Amino acid sequence: MNFDQSYNRHEFVSFLRQDFLPEDDFIQEETPVAFPIQTQYCYEVTRLGSSKSLDLDVYEIRHHSKSDARVGMSKEAFRLLYAEGKQCALVIFVPEDSTDNYRFSFIEITLHQDEDSSRVKKTYSNPRRYSYYLGKGIACYTPNKYLNETGRVTSIEDLRNRFSVEVLTKSFYQELSDWYAWVVKIIRFPNKLNDPADDDKFNAESTIRLVTRLIFVWFLKQKNLIPNEFFDRDYIKDNLLEDFNPEYNPSLFYNAGESKYYKAILQNLFFAMLNSPITKEGETELSERHFRKNRGDYDNNKLMRYESLFTDPQLFVNLANRTVPFLNGGLFDCLDDKDADNYIDGFSDRKEVQESLFVPDYIFFAKEVIVDLSHWYEDKKKKKVKVSGILNILKRYNFTIEENTPFDQEVSLDPELLGKVFENLLASYNPETQTTARKQTGSFYTPREIVQYMVDESLVAHLKRTVGEDLEPEYRKLVAYTDEESNLTDEQKHQIMEAIYNCKVLDPACGSGAFPVGMLQQMVHILNRIDPTNDNWKKMLIDNAVKESRNAFQADTDEERNARLKDIEDSFNESLNNPDYARKLYLIENCIYGVDIQSIAIQISKLRFFISLVVDQLTNNDPVKNFGIRPLPNLEAKFVAANTLIPLTKNEGELGRTPAVIAIENNLKEANHKIFRAKSVKTKRRWKDRLKELRKELATQLANDGFLSADAANQLASWDMFDQNASASFFDAEWMFGVKEGFDIVIGNPPYIQLQANNGELADLYCDYGYKTFIRTGDIYCLFYERGWQVLKKDGCLCFITSNKWMRANYGEKTRSFFAKYTNPQILIDFSGIDIFKSATVVTNILLFTRSKNQGCTFCVAANNQQKKCINNLYAFVYKNRYIQNLSTSEGWIILTPSELAIKQKIIKAGTPLKDWNIQIYRGILTGYNDAFIISTEKRDEILINCKTTDEYTRTLKLIQPILRGKDIRKYGYDWAGLWIINVHNGIKGKLEGIHIEDYPAIKNYLDKYIEKLSKRLDQGDTPYNLRNCAYLTDFSKPKVIYPETTKGARFAYDETGIYIDKTCFMLISDSALYLQKTLSSKLFEVAYNKMFSSVELVNHTYQYNKHA
Repeated sequence: MNFDQSYNRHEFVSFLRQDFLPEDDFIQEETPVAFPIQTQYCYEVTRLGSSKSLDLDVYEIRHHSKSDARVGMSKEAFRLLYAEGKQCALVIFVPEDSTDNYRFSFIEITLHQDEDSSRVKKTYSNPRRYSYYLGKGIACYTPNKYLNETGRVTSIEDLRNRFSVEVLTKSFYQELSDWYAWVVKIIRFPNKLNDPADDDKFNAESTIRLVTRLIFVWFLKQKNLIPNEFFDRDYIKDNLLEDFNPEYNPSLFYNAGESKYYKAILQNLFFAMLNSPITKEGETELSERHFRKNRGDYDNNKLMRYESLFTDPQLFVNLANRTVPFLNGGLFDCLDDKDADNYIDGFSDRKEVQESLFVPDYIFFAKEVIVDLSHWYEDKKKKKVKVSGILNILKRYNFTIEENTPFDQEVSLDPELLGKVFENLLASYNPETQTTARKQTGSFYTPREIVQYMVDESLVAHLKRTVGEDLEPEYRKLVAYTDEESNLTDEQKHQIMEAIYNCKVLDPACGSGAFPVGMLQQMVHILNRIDPTNDNWKKMLIDNAVKESRNAFQADTDEERNARLKDIEDSFNESLNNPDYARKLYLIENCIYGVDIQSIAIQISKLRFFISLVVDQLTNNDPVKNFGIRPLPNLEAKFVAANTLIPLTKNEGELGRTPAVIAIENNLKEANHKIFRAKSVKTKRRWKDRLKELRKELATQLANDGFLSADAANQLASWDMFDQNASASFFDAEWMFGVKEGFDIVIGNPPYIQLQANNGELADLYCDYGYKTFIRTGDIYCLFYERGWQVLKKDGCLCFITSNKWMRANYGEKTRSFFAKYTNPQILIDFSGIDIFKSATVVTNILLFTRSKNQGCTFCVAANNQQKKCINNLYAFVYKNRYIQNLSTSEGWIILTPSELAIKQKIIKAGTPLKDWNIQIYRGILTGYNDAFIISTEKRDEILINCKTTDEYTRTLKLIQPILRGKDIRKYGYDWAGLWIINVHNGIKGKLEGIHIEDYPAIKNYLDKYIEKLSKRLDQGDTPYNLRNCAYLTDFSKPKVIYPETTKGARFAYDETGIYIDKTCFMLISDSALYLQKTLSSKLFEVAYNKMFSSVELVNHTYQYNKHA
């Protein structure tokens, strides 16, 4: 089947029968089907056949949607399936005006049976549509791979996988990851010219920035806003660049001449064309885009460079002026700081900058290269990996500029890809240390189904608070993607619209923008449900604009007021934009905020919001009108790079509420709106300067009034929202966003990083800010919970997905106490049996609370290993399986059914707590460097052979003792692996003298091989050769129960031989050790401990059996 050809019914049915559906199973027909409802888009349905084994029908739907209204057509198709009594179908969507392009979709719904009969209810839920976009001009790689080459479908599950966006994204990312691993060690950016060492330090971030910019441009290409010629190797070689030969030709010496494509094409596209108006303001001549001519243009990054590299420079300019719009928004501002000689992007004609920039042409155009990536992946199987240039990778896949939702997904790469690419590439980049591993940054990309659920629940909670709790069933209809009619009055719809418009939403660790984008999508969806024509939304915005323009603090001129009203009219003009554009634009301006400590994350969040606006603008061919693209808003006052956890230090009392301060604050708030709306370079510069003035005025006034210290005032005055390279050391919502009363919703997936990591660096940073949840052994996400609570409005709601360790772990006691005392927990979902983050070693939960009094009524649910698919319809799962619990203490928050809770209470009443059994529990030996101190039998024998005297041999033999690891311990016993510990102990003060290494020459000679690493380790005694202090050293010789810290089942062994254990084990000392070992090894204890008490579940269904549990 040729998927890059126009649709032909006969050919497509033949493909289904002969190649795709189960053999001899497809019954062909051509039966007209009447639509069960009045439709807006679909006008003709034909049943083309059915598959008996799959219980699936095939339909062809003809539609007359001009703007490809995916959501509207999906709803009509879902309704068709319901009327036909089918839960799944294959549907071909064909537009009426042309068969050149069409969609091939797999559609599913869940039909509900009446409880009292076999009659189907008049409702359905969990609708899903997955589509391939086929026809002329599409990339065939993906449909060929999953529809042609994989053979016939064997089951419905197989069919789902063929239409899986997740499978596609994984395939794309693997190719991109291999490319990144290849080029990150090749390319170089200048950075600070006088510091060659910083190239490696910042190279990873520069590579990630290049990838995300290029992918963003690729999305623009889907709107025909970027010339295809810019990515056509042969065209560039024949028409644009001198001596262009992008074949793979690695060299030991960097040759700047090999970076022609990046410099001449991409840099000029990024920093000059997309960042520069085509005409002067108010004029029609295409004069603004040209090459830099003289030194007077030295610092003008909006002018093109490298004219000498072009065969025909004017052709390049003409190609751009034919399709490339001015985007505004600071989106492609060059990040070079020329005054400081810091060339992050390297967009310069300076010789030393060009010589320091190396982005070879072959990384874009190489057809296929075999490279060794084994060191990068730490995998010997990666010695021979096929990689190709990134443009060749991008050309293999279809891209869609419209964001997918959990309910309607095109089997193409959508803008969410920007977020996934960023978060996954972040696995190789730690912004603090520039070292490797995602777990160090704590970043995990949240699946869109989880985002959708958390967004829905947060919005429902917000509407219940602001409009009324009694309308919750109606709110549920609004957030759903079914066609169930609401029973809202016009007045109630207006109240909901106002509640949405006034809703302030913050993601305090927004990363690449998954939650802010998800929130925007769902707010747009709700507005579409209550105001499909946009009339009421438009009227409300105009009324607000008129009201605000009369505000004494704004003093808008008639010209400014009229310009703003015209701007609103243009936003709603459906000859210029799709209806969703006006919804998105004003929701972004008024509702959505994001903070992240990484400036590159903020840039990517902005990219996704820009794409969401571009997708709903109707393009034209007129460069004077910027090809129909309204210059994008400036999001500097919406997304900021800052440390959320460090508040601005203020003196007692409110933030200086004197009349002078209030006036400045109101002016600042209005200036933020003016910056957001500024569309010309001149206007933006004027308001940018005005904001700086106001910041200084406010800082001075607050310092003079005594509300801020001089240092804090300086922080306020010096913070520059327009510096894309900087991340503020503090966060203040009022100062940065103009949000005084707090946020209605705080939502997100904060990082997971232990505060004691990196020698307690984070613990030292945050210990003095008064966090009630702070404990040095805790995790940073606990502080984010409290910080989120701090910035909430009274009764506002917070919804986070985090590690679930706080629920039971000892370090979570302060966090549980904080929740119990200061919040009203409403929903708690424990994913203890499900790996939400596929590549992350973390078990998660979702908590939604409000900043209000604890009512002792929390809907709780725990998902086990058999319920992995629950995230596909999480609301239904929670509704069906929830239990109400009173979570009002700092004890472990364990989710139990009523019967389990009753059993637990009986156990507690009848039993004696383990702590009252006169026991001691100790961890095994911490060496600080096991490779040196824990040795094999062969190494032990070698050391003993090297002893010079019988006396030394005897001392050494006694010092080297057998040791167990956690994995050696079994239930009721252990399998010793022949390992020994060199017990160079540090002694016990007053009881046992420490070991002097000079008395053990053979051991010293052996340890000297590791002396450099031994000297640097934290866990050491008086000398690098000694182990750290261990006050219970002599207890290892006592009868004891030993057990691993992490295990899938209860594995307790009894020992009286005096064997040692390492840090992955614990030992229990008691006169009743043998009795306790038998009890603790029982299935009864295992079930009770794992299910009802304070065990901590880890990934792969293992549990933590530590002394604190």
